[in-house]
Amino acid sequence: MKNAALVVFKKELSRFFGDKRLLFTTVILPGLAIFLMYSFMGQAMTASFSSDDTTFNIAVANMPSSMKDVFSEDRYNIDKAYINDLDDIREKISDKQYQLGIVFPDNFDDVLINYESGNIEDVANVEIYYNSSDIQSSNAYSEVVSLLSGVEEQVSNVFNINHLESPESENIYDLATDEEASGMLFAMVLPMVLMIMMYSSCVSFSVGSIAGEKERGTIASLLITPTPRNQLILGKVLALSIMALLGGLSSFIGTLLSMPSLVGNIEGSGISAEYYKVSDYLWLVLIILSTIILFVTIISILSTLAKTVKEASSMVMPMMILVMLLTVGSMYSTDAKEELYWYLIPVYNSVQSMMGIFSFNASPINILIATAINIVCSAAGMLILTKMFNSEKVMFSR
Repeated sequence: MKNAALVVFKKELSRFFGDKRLLFTTVILPGLAIFLMYSFMGQAMTASFSSDDTTFNIAVANMPSSMKDVFSEDRYNIDKAYINDLDDIREKISDKQYQLGIVFPDNFDDVLINYESGNIEDVANVEIYYNSSDIQSSNAYSEVVSLLSGVEEQVSNVFNINHLESPESENIYDLATDEEASGMLFAMVLPMVLMIMMYSSCVSFSVGSIAGEKERGTIASLLITPTPRNQLILGKVLALSIMALLGGLSSFIGTLLSMPSLVGNIEGSGISAEYYKVSDYLWLVLIILSTIILFVTIISILSTLAKTVKEASSMVMPMMILVMLLTVGSMYSTDAKEELYWYLIPVYNSVQSMMGIFSFNASPINILIATAINIVCSAAGMLILTKMFNSEKVMFSR
């Protein structure tokens, strides 16, 4: 039959769209659940990252003698800088070569001395430039501000840190743009959410598609048809992938809509999805689709090995744990890997591709390679499925 795959394809889609309860729970409900969950989490969510073992690269201009002991730890790589180099320092902070740029006033030590003698005339302002879209820079900024605040408490209000004449004016010391801030947040949150919800969608469809038919005994009537087994498998995998894709896209849309509530408590955060171009979404859909096809193929293999739906459900859970472990790293690092070999690892390459897309650092070559690897692995899985479908021992085991 020339169009056997198309027939199976239509049959699976008809079964799906004909069941309104299934349509609601697998397409509408995931996105709705994500939207509600993150809307409520928005007010309570906090993020903290440990920097105890991190070495910070810091450029310091006019380092006063009184502050040398404060920055004496090995964790601070201090480069001497000059006021004339400030533009270059800012650029290097934006490029993540430096974590901080600190400018002490010329009279900093004099202010401390004058205060101690009771002759303070003005309060010195210590300028600290940082990049809030860089996790290491944010950690360095928080740590150094804490250190300087500790010094200030010992001698009262002798100096300020990043004092602005007008509180309403823009923070000139944070060198991160709104686009970079949006990319950092989305790259931290969305890859993990998308991968988990995509896998969950694939499980909800794929487990019952084969194991369910084996359990009901209807698989025999399907196998005795003159349709080639490889076309049966192709039709099932493609149909299941489209169903799961709808669920995955629903989760993605729900997450995007929840972002205003997620960061709504941060005044002037500038977080928005408007910075992403059509090409970014196209790359995202490409990597999502290839990942879903791979997930469906893997779950279909496990479902074929199982005798019942319950057994198949238990077999796919370890894979869920693996997916979570591969994606949790995105919560602590928003920089996608640049080396090509990372994109040769199925599933992990999808996480890295998503991080690159959301952080505006995507490499089209790496995304195409990741997509090709996922498709090749899926094709290999379909060959395995074909052999399994041809085995009576596998298909009719009780």
